[in-house]
Amino acid sequence: MKFQIHIVDDEHTVAQSLKRILTTSEREIEVSNSGYEALKKTETKSFDLFILDYRLGDMDGIQLLEHLKNTSADAIYIFITAFGNVETAVRAMKAGAFDFIQKDQNPEVIRFTVQRALDTIRLRKEVELLKNSIFQERGPRKMVAESPVMKEILQIAEKYAQTDCTILITGETGTGKNVLAEFIHYQSNRFNNPFLAINCCTIPANLMESELFGYEKGAFTGAHTNGKVGLIERANEGTLFLDEIGELTPDLQAKLLYIIERQEFLRIGSVEPQKVNTRIIAATNVDLEKMIEEKNFRSDLYYRLNVASIKLPPLRERKEDILPLSKLFIEEFNKRFNKNVKQIADDAADYLINAPWKGNIRELKNLLERVMILTEEETLSFRELQKAFTPFSNDHSPEKNAFFSLHLNPSKGTNLLQESQKQLVIQALKKCNCNRSSAARMLGIPRTTLNFYLKKFDLQSEEPALKNS
Repeated sequence: MKFQIHIVDDEHTVAQSLKRILTTSEREIEVSNSGYEALKKTETKSFDLFILDYRLGDMDGIQLLEHLKNTSADAIYIFITAFGNVETAVRAMKAGAFDFIQKDQNPEVIRFTVQRALDTIRLRKEVELLKNSIFQERGPRKMVAESPVMKEILQIAEKYAQTDCTILITGETGTGKNVLAEFIHYQSNRFNNPFLAINCCTIPANLMESELFGYEKGAFTGAHTNGKVGLIERANEGTLFLDEIGELTPDLQAKLLYIIERQEFLRIGSVEPQKVNTRIIAATNVDLEKMIEEKNFRSDLYYRLNVASIKLPPLRERKEDILPLSKLFIEEFNKRFNKNVKQIADDAADYLINAPWKGNIRELKNLLERVMILTEEETLSFRELQKAFTPFSNDHSPEKNAFFSLHLNPSKGTNLLQESQKQLVIQALKKCNCNRSSAARMLGIPRTTLNFYLKKFDLQSEEPALKNS
């Protein structure tokens, strides 16, 4: 690790003497003889440590520190002066200095002070590197946020991550609530501790309590001889993500509320509560407020979970994210299936952007996974997408989706405008099972205008056939 040190002193001999004393193989030292010169150098180079003369010819050392903080906020600052006293030392420390030393001090004291500052910097960098490596190796999947709404959500999530408050994430199935929960965990100070997740609807109610709280040896018939550590305890100092929180039984809801409020829990079969510091993030795709009205969910638990809330929009409301997500999945499946898809053709992109995606991101990913298994091409075209449409459902076919395709042959004498109108009317009727009012709404025209086109193109007689097609 190479440290960048900047010595700023208006006495040339003192600056060079400090450089000679502090030079080692792991340090690169820059010298400036004025505050203005130092500021110019920081415009093109970043530094880890500044050693500032308290009294400079062109400005006060405190003034220089305040200017430097605008471009080098993460750096550490040590003041050095020939006129040291308690008052100047206190002023320097209040301004943000790491330490304050005198020029006439023993060189070993100066080296020790600088080394202590560099050890602090090293620790900061190692923590940041560790955080980044964990984030990459076992951290959350990448959050795609090209749409304005998702950019705002990530900004909010990052702010929530800096606290320990409980968070409730809502949204339709497949919108990525679990991915957002992981993102929050790895952006928080708990990033180096466990992130555990459980879907509350996948485990029978009679087993859920032991999964969450664990149990003591012999707590019940069939209990493991050594007992069991539950998820609440395993996630201590980390985060526990409870997906589909609305599926918890009233009894478990009460126990979860106790944990959130008291930060302690009881294993099954134990009489001694255990302290725990586990952050709870919950998610649901149902209306919890409606469940409260129906007496199926505790209002007090809801308000404790809903300290901070995020609502994830469906994919159809964040169309700007569809192609970036698709490219991310294609890159993932290229590696997994040893494929070489390099781009998405325009017709495939149009389909992906305009499809309804009732299953949201999960549906998009599943479709692309099937495509990538089947394709041998380098370009993902709509024809390649068609190969992945299941034979049991036509939900993905163009005729079943709320967007249109035109097949025009610009041959001599063909009125392309009228042909386009006719094809759009026919497709709208097919999509709406010949319900004229629905077809008119889909086309964005009054029903009377649709009737005009039906008569103009002599389509009334074809309606029974279109209805059965």
